[in-house]
Amino acid sequence: MMHNITSILCAIITFGMALLQLSLTLGAPFGEYALGGQHRVLPKKMRSISSAYTLIFTFIGLSYLQRGNVISIGLNPNVLNVIIILNTLFLAYAIIGNGFLTKSKKEKYVMTPISIIQFILSVITFF
Repeated sequence: MMHNITSILCAIITFGMALLQLSLTLGAPFGEYALGGQHRVLPKKMRSISSAYTLIFTFIGLSYLQRGNVISIGLNPNVLNVIIILNTLFLAYAIIGNGFLTKSKKEKYVMTPISIIQFILSVITFF
């Protein structure tokens, strides 16, 4: 039961990240929260990165929902485990990148706590 709840929470956070990336792709002024935080509005060249992240985060969110037995997107359980592990490792990197490497205070103080929370939830979801 606990991993169902943590899976749903991970999915909600990941879908939120997908929405942030979609808004950046469309030119919203939230660039200080993502991708190094150096641009308020992402340059057109960087919007393709946000577009890719939108698709990736949506897929990962759906994967968390399958892990929590909310839906099935047809993934083999072993493949699903690999996706969850890879995303958990990505979140560990995000904690370092957002917490220590970015020069953006908005990215540091908003995205780092989100990454930490999701990392913990993702570890619980996996085990």
